[in-house]
Amino acid sequence: MPVTATATVTPAITNEDIRMFLRDVAGQVPGTGVENVLFDLPEFSDNDINRAMKFTVARFNVMTPPSNDAQENINIWLLLIGVSEFLCMSEAFRQQRNQLTYQDGDVQPIGLDDKQALYLALAAVLKAEFEDKAKSWKISRNLESAYGSLGSGYRAVSRFHHSS
Repeated sequence: MPVTATATVTPAITNEDIRMFLRDVAGQVPGTGVENVLFDLPEFSDNDINRAMKFTVARFNVMTPPSNDAQENINIWLLLIGVSEFLCMSEAFRQQRNQLTYQDGDVQPIGLDDKQALYLALAAVLKAEFEDKAKSWKISRNLESAYGSLGSGYRAVSRFHHSS
């Protein structure tokens, strides 16, 4: 009978995975019929994504119970949601700094970088999911590591276990 092995290390999430989740590609979104017509370049650089990854891991590690997990030890869904939240919040800051509404003549006012509220709303949804899932995952992992390690004086006292 063949031996089947399973990976013990969670595969790392890639910048491409994050870009595809956020649909952060210029032009045609690969594998879909969707096209980003307003973007000439991706919105987030590789440095932006790597920075978001670093801070998401740091944020995960300070959540109760505190840990010192490396990126590879954190569930990839948690990383995807946490990194996406960080990037949306970062873009909201940029939008706020560059927001400018102008009007010329009788034309309706036009806003430049006026999607700050939309980015904040998306970040809030992602934050709620990240915190809920990360908390549940850490509690579950903590319980699994403690199971069977705490003894009790009553362990050997029952109707099924006699020491005679």
